[in-house]
Amino acid sequence: MLQAKLEVQHRETFGKQHARTLRREGIVPAVLYGRAQDTLTIQLNARTFKQFLRTYGENVIINMDVGNGNTETVIIKEIQRHPVEKHTLVHADFIRISLDEPVTSGVPVVLEGSPVGVQEGGVLEFPLRQITVHCLPMRIPTDISVDVSELDIGDAIHVSDLSLDEDLEIIDDPQRIIATVSQPRVVLEEETPEAEEGEEGEGVEGEEGEEAAEQPSEPEIISRRRSDDDDE
Repeated sequence: MLQAKLEVQHRETFGKQHARTLRREGIVPAVLYGRAQDTLTIQLNARTFKQFLRTYGENVIINMDVGNGNTETVIIKEIQRHPVEKHTLVHADFIRISLDEPVTSGVPVVLEGSPVGVQEGGVLEFPLRQITVHCLPMRIPTDISVDVSELDIGDAIHVSDLSLDEDLEIIDDPQRIIATVSQPRVVLEEETPEAEEGEEGEGVEGEEGEEAAEQPSEPEIISRRRSDDDDE
């Protein structure tokens, strides 16, 4: 697992209103807790933190400079982002760790390959994008690669299919699906019945024909998406 340095400052203000003020000033409010020590309210520069995340990701051991020459060994517990403006960081939680004690951490899943089922028209679904593992901090992988190239339509890869080092304990349910290729969606075509010869109204002349020509025609239905009721 990567290690990196990050500088933070102590935060003296509290409450939602003060947090909103900090964010407008380009500062991310945060907390540091764990290992039966006092919780620290901290803050860090938003631009610096975004650059840190782009460089190292969220799965990294941090040597956090908390000021006064003190350094804490921590990992990121949670990052809250704005529900609409995803680039806006709302809050961050850090937790203290010891390199000699196991921790529980989420590891991102990276899919590799192009499924054969997708080439046949199937749809690749990726419901589980992070695997939770329990191990020593230095053993936490940066990511977990999953090869999906052999997936055909209807196939799936479960947590139980993963092959990781023995010192990595997976916390997730073994039956959870990581990736699957589902059936393609079917669009039903509806044919428009052709008018029969001699049908009433065909070739109408005079006033009745003019009135019929002036009436707006109904739009022709070309196709419709299969609904849930069609499958029953």
